[in-house]
Amino acid sequence: MTTLFLACHDRRNRSWYPVGRLTRNDSEPVEYEFEYIRGAFEAKNSAIPLAVPVPGFPELDKAYRATEIFPIFRYRAMNKRRPDRPEYLNLFGLDPDDTDVLAELAISGGHSVADTFEIFPAIEPDTQGRFKTRFIVQGLRSSDPSTIERIASLNPCDLLELALTVKVQSPQHSIRVTTIEKVHLGWLPRHLADFLRQPDIINLADIQLRVVQVNHQAPLSHRLLVEITGQLPTGIDPMSELEQYQPVSSPAKGSATT
Repeated sequence: MTTLFLACHDRRNRSWYPVGRLTRNDSEPVEYEFEYIRGAFEAKNSAIPLAVPVPGFPELDKAYRATEIFPIFRYRAMNKRRPDRPEYLNLFGLDPDDTDVLAELAISGGHSVADTFEIFPAIEPDTQGRFKTRFIVQGLRSSDPSTIERIASLNPCDLLELALTVKVQSPQHSIRVTTIEKVHLGWLPRHLADFLRQPDIINLADIQLRVVQVNHQAPLSHRLLVEITGQLPTGIDPMSELEQYQPVSSPAKGSATT
């Protein structure tokens, strides 16, 4: 089974809310399911225009099922007929001949100028607690020239580090990506920051970052691709423990805003 989450953000104050979960059951026949998660209540109360309900999913307490991927996700992937698709997928380290829509969206984020939705993958540890995922380092567009030069000097497999910090405007997005010499490069995506900002479960010293590739000719928003790996205590899945990621249809582990 493959799982992606849908989030929305408020450009006015940089607030960010995970609102829904898409799963694909890869047995025969293939089935897609979308359901709201409890972060949707926060988004709805924030009055972000058109955020909740998500277009195509009018009822918050209903699970939607289909044998084909829902349009709001399908249209966020690049058309397979576009001649520049191989170049685009290469930015994310993906094989154009062996990449489906969900694998693309898991790294690309499926951003659109028409709305403020974004897509990200579930972080799912294996039976031994190991996890691995890739991401594009955020925040490079505000970097100074010396930082951009340092990024250009990186090579595949170079080690990077994580550092907690206080970022007043966006407290959720508070884990920096640095070189081993502590040179600030950018920021973790917010879903990973949520996942890792649980010190009672995760020790940042147990997390390893490696450069996958530097896309020298790409915009800064797609410049640095990194892989993150880590080890969790067996049986612990921090993302599922966060209340905002719990399905609306399931009993809340804590109180929810409704």
